[in-house]
This record gives sequence, structure tokens and C-alpha cells, in this order.
Amino acid sequence: MKNPPTGRSGDHFGAGPGLQLRLYPDAVLRTISNPIERFDSWLLDLRADMLALMRAHEGIGLAAPQVGIAQRLFVAEIHGRSVCLVNPEIAARAGSDRMLEGCLSLPGVQVDIERDRQVEVQGYDAYGRRRRHCVKGLWARVVQHEIDHLNGVLICDKAHQSI
Repeated sequence: MKNPPTGRSGDHFGAGPGLQLRLYPDAVLRTISNPIERFDSWLLDLRADMLALMRAHEGIGLAAPQVGIAQRLFVAEIHGRSVCLVNPEIAARAGSDRMLEGCLSLPGVQVDIERDRQVEVQGYDAYGRRRRHCVKGLWARVVQHEIDHLNGVLICDKAHQSI
């Protein structure tokens, strides 16, 4: 989540060890991701590479489809606290608010989106340990944004439309 620096063009932004940021309309961004079943060194390396790529583009969240991998994994980092969630599911929701969101895969686009203000998300860390996080505010928004990516949903699909 969040926009990379402007002034670049092309289908992919390269950074980090081999991963490239996929941009709309890349078909992988519309793919429903598969659950991850193996927790091994590949997953640990992917987590580290995704965090590096996300930081290089000044993002606060990045889902595996955004690097061309249709697997249910995302990383996020806000105020120095990073999280990696594998096979995440939202278990509970509360409240709602609207705000502008950007996306690393849609450079220069910002969309007004209504989302739950607080969510409880369950999943696994990169080591296969069960995790549960109750998050609110920006963290809740990032979790929902990244899970949308895992379901092939982009911010342009969630745009609030006034009549």
C-alpha cells in the first residue's frame, strides 16, 4: 500500500534480490491466491525480499501477488513494526471510516475507500506459528488492503462512488 516515487514507467519496478513490483494491468493482480502449505527457507527469503522491495518503494504493505507470486502472504511495516502474515483471514470487524488509499501497483492513483476501522486477523507467521492480531486505524486499513490483493481485488474496485 502507498505509492512509489513518480517518474517511472514500464510494467515492473525492479529492486531487491530478483523480485519486481507488478503494476496494473498485470494479470497476476487479478488472481485469487493459493494458500501456502510449506513453511521453509523459501518463505523466509520471500518475506525478507518483499520487505526490502516494499521499503525501497516507500510502501507500508506488499502482498505476494504484487511481486508475481499468487500465494496468500503479505508483509507490512508501520512506524518500525513489521509483520508477515501467511494465509490471513479476517475473523472480526468493527466500525468504519473512509480515507484516500494508494497502491504500489497503481502508481499515482489515490482512491477514497470505506473500510472497517478495526479488524481481528488470523494467520501464520513465516515460521508456521499461528498468529492473531487485533488492529485498528492505519494497521486495520493496511491488513484489509493487502488481503484484497490476495483475492484479486484492487483499490479501483473499492472506490466510493457518489450519486
